[in-house]
Amino acid sequence: MLDAAGTALALGLGVALLGSTASAAEPALGTPPSYAAEHTVTDGPNHDAVDLRIWVPDLEAGDVPQGLTVLNDQVYVGTYREDRAGPEDCRIHRFDARTGALTGSADVPAACSHAGGLAVAGGRLFLADSWALIEIDPDALFDPQRRANGVLRRVSLRFPLRGSFAAGTADGLWIGEYKRSSGAGIRFVPLAAIDAADPVAGLGPDAIAREIPAPVRAQGATIGPDGTLWVSASSSQFGRLYRLDPATGAVLGEYPAPVGSEDLGFDSQGRLWTVSEAGAAKYRNWPAFHPFVMRLRPEALR
Repeated sequence: MLDAAGTALALGLGVALLGSTASAAEPALGTPPSYAAEHTVTDGPNHDAVDLRIWVPDLEAGDVPQGLTVLNDQVYVGTYREDRAGPEDCRIHRFDARTGALTGSADVPAACSHAGGLAVAGGRLFLADSWALIEIDPDALFDPQRRANGVLRRVSLRFPLRGSFAAGTADGLWIGEYKRSSGAGIRFVPLAAIDAADPVAGLGPDAIAREIPAPVRAQGATIGPDGTLWVSASSSQFGRLYRLDPATGAVLGEYPAPVGSEDLGFDSQGRLWTVSEAGAAKYRNWPAFHPFVMRLRPEALR
């Protein structure tokens, strides 16, 4: 049941604000890749809800954006690079949620191949990486002298848990899987089970407290200010945002989103952040081109 603030937010989501933001006309922050000159930036659906855009860093080097979350008004974006040599294939970029300024970039010092989801649970930062869950100490990770200590723990994930993306609550993680067709799930695992898990034996069916269905091609998730579960779904052809009841999985709202939208996060002002992989070097042939970290006003979605 929603409280007064949650009810107001839910009602506001169904109402389009009059007027438009300047974001679609203003240049994106950061540095575009050189190949951006060959493309036209695509204004996707609900572009009027976007009030800030930032070029994903290291696109020139082949970074593909995936995970995103917000912790203490810092936006963390995870990427992977398929052509890197060695086990450290994931990277995390950090931005100031108030200004959009890039405040750091660092490789994840652990075996990591996809960086599909980032989430904050109980004030702790987690990276979901397909078949592993990695806990990050952000202060250490972004300190050049302490980066080697940036990973606190890495725990294996066992079927049916698959870390395509994740969303955090005060006491656990929703760990979701991507599927091109129906049948995917989003499964809640308490922090107590994560802390008790053997790193090698990992987390499996016994750690799952509850489960709800995931939308087709789900790519990311976060908990909204009213406690509902927001989930993104996308491909090279579409993007969508879903607002779900975390108790039942019932769809409470559905909105068009930019093509290639990946993970999601809310900042302290209630603004919704996402990142699109449309236009990463790997996907330059896609019809849409907007490889941006984006900040949206949820009340303007329609």
